[in-house]
Amino acid sequence: MVFIYTGISKLDDILKQKCEENKIKAEIVFYPEYLLEEKSRNLYEIVVLAPHEDIKMPFKDFLFALRQRNKRIILLPGEKENNRYLGYALALGIYDIVFDPVMPEEVVKRIKTPAKFSDVQDLFLGLKEKVNFSGEVIEEKEENVNEISGSKIEMLQHFKLEASRSETEPGIVNAETEKKALEQIEGMMKFLGRKLTKRDLSEALVELEDALIKLVL
Repeated sequence: MVFIYTGISKLDDILKQKCEENKIKAEIVFYPEYLLEEKSRNLYEIVVLAPHEDIKMPFKDFLFALRQRNKRIILLPGEKENNRYLGYALALGIYDIVFDPVMPEEVVKRIKTPAKFSDVQDLFLGLKEKVNFSGEVIEEKEENVNEISGSKIEMLQHFKLEASRSETEPGIVNAETEKKALEQIEGMMKFLGRKLTKRDLSEALVELEDALIKLVL
């Protein structure tokens, strides 16, 4: 079941209609707190969500609370440029992101086909701020630190794979690809609130791994 809450009734109606046309069961939610209530916990697996003033807690913590309940989020965060929710979404492993202007067909596509890390890896490049979440939302702290770190560790594994390919299969990863990988690592380090000091790809990977280990510990 897909729950829909964008805070825009017309958009909610259109998305529900598009879901039904694609044989996806969907219902519109009329107040955001319902998504976090115990009685709704097992009624839905996916939520189509947008920031809205009716959400009383900070939106980043609302996202955290949903992920804490293992809900998959199709996020409609607004404009892509300088989006203040993007870093938090990526940190929580939310890859199904549809920026403005929202096309209902794209939302349905994301519902049916979850985005992969490779679909969002370039979004990490522009991240500049370190993310943090309110402890008030967290009841199982250790479990959720691991959940937040999951997307970062997946990114690290991706970089390691690229580095391994460059070492074992010369010529496959050219200078331009290596440069892009370094830029991605640098963006991730900024995301963690740290500065990348190594310019060699292998050394940069080690530096990123060390930063991630310190974050988890």
